Amino acid sequence: MSTIHRDPRLEAVLQTALDEGKSVWVVGDIHGCRQTFEALLDQLNLGEGDMVLCIGDLVDRGPDSHGVLSIVYERDEIRSVMGNHEQIMADALRASSTDSMMLFWQGRNGGDETLDSMPGSDEQQRQRAIEWLEFTDSLPTEVVLDQFRIVHAGYQTNIPLEDQTDEDRLKSRTVFLAERPLDNQRQIISGHTPVQKLGTFGVEPPADGIWASEVTTADGRPAVLIIDTGVVLERSLRPRLSAIDLQTGRVEEVERIETFNEAPD
Repeated sequence: MSTIHRDPRLEAVLQTALDEGKSVWVVGDIHGCRQTFEALLDQLNLGEGDMVLCIGDLVDRGPDSHGVLSIVYERDEIRSVMGNHEQIMADALRASSTDSMMLFWQGRNGGDETLDSMPGSDEQQRQRAIEWLEFTDSLPTEVVLDQFRIVHAGYQTNIPLEDQTDEDRLKSRTVFLAERPLDNQRQIISGHTPVQKLGTFGVEPPADGIWASEVTTADGRPAVLIIDTGVVLERSLRPRLSAIDLQTGRVEEVERIETFNEAPD
């Protein structure tokens, strides 16, 4: 699958909104949780000219990936970068139905749920999912603004930013380990790793809300923010969907509405 690194037109739209004093909300990993996404959008109370940028992983695991994709596709004020689950879906759907990539997507990464959310018979569902690839393939792997870098997974900490690959931006899990700012002028905002799971990497998870690095940029902002708050995790970990307003730094969140695959409280 070919990927798009940056989209200058999208970056210009978002930067203009910020320059004009509008809100630009960055939303964490949605994973097919359409009801929760819609509730969060209602809570953001978007005004004229405000924008929403999703951090990727629109699909898989939750019950309505088709619904989430439709919202992002149909609403001009809502955009997205690519996540690794969009890449996995594309690789799987372009393989044969018995290929290991297809089995990996369906068996371990929520592909069955994504296909089930598509309208029609089994074959129609697969065809509809394939049709979505033209849209998901068009999503950039990074958005760079005057004061922010928005990327699904983050970056490797030992490679210059200009040398990093789409694979790094979609799949790495090291940006929260950075001991210095990777971009001294821009705050990095990433998803991919739920804040509840940061302890796995030796990083103290936040008691609530999103995660903010103690390392700072030149203007004193946290160098990295992680905004994936685990919307598809078990209920005991308080799965929720979060968003941050680049204009003000305000964070809003909605606890997951969907009731799939819940562990007992």
